Amino acid sequence: MDYKHYLDQGIQETNEGKFDEALHSLSRAVGLKPDDALSYFSLAIVYHNMNELAAAYDNYSKAIEFNPDMIDAYFNRAQTILLEENNGEIRLNMALNDFQKAAELDPKFIDAFYYSAVVQKKLGDYKGALENLDKALAIDPNAVYSRALKKLILQKYIK
Repeated sequence: MDYKHYLDQGIQETNEGKFDEALHSLSRAVGLKPDDALSYFSLAIVYHNMNELAAAYDNYSKAIEFNPDMIDAYFNRAQTILLEENNGEIRLNMALNDFQKAAELDPKFIDAFYYSAVVQKKLGDYKGALENLDKALAIDPNAVYSRALKKLILQKYIK
């Protein structure tokens, strides 16, 4: 069997919520083709679903190493940081960099702009947050979460 067989099988198992089986299949795929970004990305998704954030982060990083243009790997890697219990300023800045990279690679990726703003708010960069929210709202003027966060920042943090 080739890596593609195990990759496809692992993705199907992930979609069915069979995470232990998916880990096994995707690990075999990685073993057969250790430079395949999609195999690492798929493995990261399994770990992410199992709430094994460090393993998810590491596998998203490997996916990015082999495919620096993998937008979803940047976005999801940043999400793992946001899920950490104690994500200090350094980790939040790492997440912000990943969200910004995803937005740079896909200028219409509204969620990347929104989450950049969420992180910037946590870091106290309200002006930067508003800039990203304005970019999100330029893409979709009805983006409910972006509108709500912008209103909150303007009312509570910008005097």
